[in-house]
Amino acid sequence: MAKLVHRRDGVLVNEYPLERGILRIGRLRDNEIHLDDLIVSGRHAKVEVTPSPYLEGFNDSRIEDLGSTNGTLVDDKPITRHLLKHGEVVRIGTDELTYVDEDVNAGEQTVIYIPEED
Repeated sequence: MAKLVHRRDGVLVNEYPLERGILRIGRLRDNEIHLDDLIVSGRHAKVEVTPSPYLEGFNDSRIEDLGSTNGTLVDDKPITRHLLKHGEVVRIGTDELTYVDEDVNAGEQTVIYIPEED
């Protein structure tokens, strides 16, 4: 199962398991991931988890910036929409969310080329 590991200033804040569906990220308290930071938009980004079209029994996790004022970075690059890969770090404001896919070793013998998204 995949998860987002939330750190602020290097300190572990929380871990969020990623199950099928949508996880909202932002400054508003009703987001599943609430970031208490003035440079984070109320509805900043979302992570959508869907079944993988390439591997039966696996999920894909995509992060999408929702038109935020200060943007969403993945490995220090601005994104609009991005398919997350194990170990990538999402930066929103001063918070870091590391994408950890515990199933990554299950497919380590198989090479699959998946087209990049913007």
